[in-house]
Amino acid sequence: MWDILTSGHHVRETGHIDNGCDHGNRVSILEVKHNNYLIQFQSTEDQIVVILLQESYTTLTGSHVTFAPVEASTLDMILNGGRLENVPTLPSGFSILPDGPKRNGGSTGSLVTMAFQILDSASSATYIPPDSVATIFKLVTETAECIKASMFNPLNLGT
Repeated sequence: MWDILTSGHHVRETGHIDNGCDHGNRVSILEVKHNNYLIQFQSTEDQIVVILLQESYTTLTGSHVTFAPVEASTLDMILNGGRLENVPTLPSGFSILPDGPKRNGGSTGSLVTMAFQILDSASSATYIPPDSVATIFKLVTETAECIKASMFNPLNLGT
């Protein structure tokens, strides 16, 4: 997969809603599981590491992926008609856009833009600790490498 939250874990789409003509344009509920490892949220007996809400959308002008981790209890509340304005989310994502017009039938490459929202209680408006900088650098670098790998080998999207 393309994100550090999913890297090395089993990802399963448990549901989706199509939002366009292309079958890949959808909002998905993704369960991220691993047998013996927990990342962010409390696990249940089946070792759910995190649940992601993800929107994927492709047009002629580019491809976009937006995602946000969500606690299972929050997702249950949403699916049972709960008020969305009471749901805190920190969406992140990326866009892949063509780098100019094609010339002589060839490709000119792509531009990738990534955006992350992360809670960091150790940082302030005037100071970011070196550990936080290192974590952010690792997140951006590894995500860019995963996106690059999936572009050259689409089979990497499932790992």
